[in-house]
Amino acid sequence: EHQIRIQASGGLSDAEIEKMVKDAEANAEADKKRREGVEARNQAESLIHSSEKSLKDYGDKVSETDRKAIEDAIAALKTAVEASEPDAEDIKAKTNTLMEVSM
Repeated sequence: EHQIRIQASGGLSDAEIEKMVKDAEANAEADKKRREGVEARNQAESLIHSSEKSLKDYGDKVSETDRKAIEDAIAALKTAVEASEPDAEDIKAKTNTLMEVSM
């Protein structure tokens, strides 16, 4: 009978594993901020789209003052979303403003 034995030739040392764990912990906050930013941006883009569609479909049933407020809020939110370095808190604030004026 022939036997074959497979043995790993490499692997990570305890020091390498510890370094990887520390790197992951150090980057956790940045990862969280990036995720929050992406989520805020996605929500904002969805709200922009639905608000523009609603304004197009029902804009004639809204007063000129309300229509202008909604258009201004959409423009401000678009500017925040399209910024070179979008700020999640700014996007959230402008998303809330658009939701308020749209109601």
